[in-house]
Amino acid sequence: MDTYNIYMDELPTGEAFDGEEMVEVEFRVVPGSEDDGDAESNAVIAGLDLVDLINLRDALQQEIDNYALSALEVAAGAVAEGPVS
Repeated sequence: MDTYNIYMDELPTGEAFDGEEMVEVEFRVVPGSEDDGDAESNAVIAGLDLVDLINLRDALQQEIDNYALSALEVAAGAVAEGPVS
């Protein structure tokens, strides 16, 4: 079974916050068989097999769903309480 390497790339946005340059973070998943193995330019965060990769995806999706649901519940509670006088 092939493994998959997860990479995190930081790209400068050209903006600054509190004197520090802002970066945009992007993640890439590359099959281990297609990876060039250049550790200097591509530091692997994790090497996962397909089952672990699917489990990671499911766990991330669950956290996204939980966050969206809690935000929706807060918004619904604010609407139910009506305007503040």
